[in-house]
Amino acid sequence: MNTLQRWAYDAVSIPLAYAQRGTTLAHVALAGAAHFEELRHYPERDVVDTQHNTRFFYHAHDGQRWGNEAPTEHGHFHLFWEDSKAGPVHIVALSLDARGQPLRWFATNRWVTGGAWWPAKKLVARLPRFRITRAGGRLAPLASWLTAMVQLFADELAALLRARDAALQAACRTQPRSTAWQDRSLDVLAHCDAALAPRLQRLGLA
Repeated sequence: MNTLQRWAYDAVSIPLAYAQRGTTLAHVALAGAAHFEELRHYPERDVVDTQHNTRFFYHAHDGQRWGNEAPTEHGHFHLFWEDSKAGPVHIVALSLDARGQPLRWFATNRWVTGGAWWPAKKLVARLPRFRITRAGGRLAPLASWLTAMVQLFADELAALLRARDAALQAACRTQPRSTAWQDRSLDVLAHCDAALAPRLQRLGLA
């Protein structure tokens, strides 16, 4: 089994294993919380991988931002690099529906998550090295699933991040970049589909 096949296996088998136990990725993402509260981080202190300098958390807000015709979002993961000097650098977000099925990837403006801002070129160059691992515990399979998803969608994410920068550049035609970064009307700068089956077909892994 080569690396790409391994990622495809993780992306499919981990949600299936949860389903066989009567749960979903969306439920597991709540990290054992009894109730899902909007805007709260799950887990509370984020999942941090100090070996690979990555982190993630799950939360929800404004699930109707995509319009009434779009599938309803249960919540989404925010994925980060950890910059030793500037702190967390947001890479991308991945939304799930209530069944735990991936809906879409999206890239946000700086004000949404704060932290440092890296241009698409720098983020894209590091995507092949994205890993997030846990030595054990209930979130270890979820971390492996997120790693697999990032690698399987690497081409789409590269295009997404470039589209994010293009959208920000367009906004900067009428305002300084520092103001555009804080513009509350600029939330999601770019998004793309995250359905797994079509992606595996395009990779010849279905």
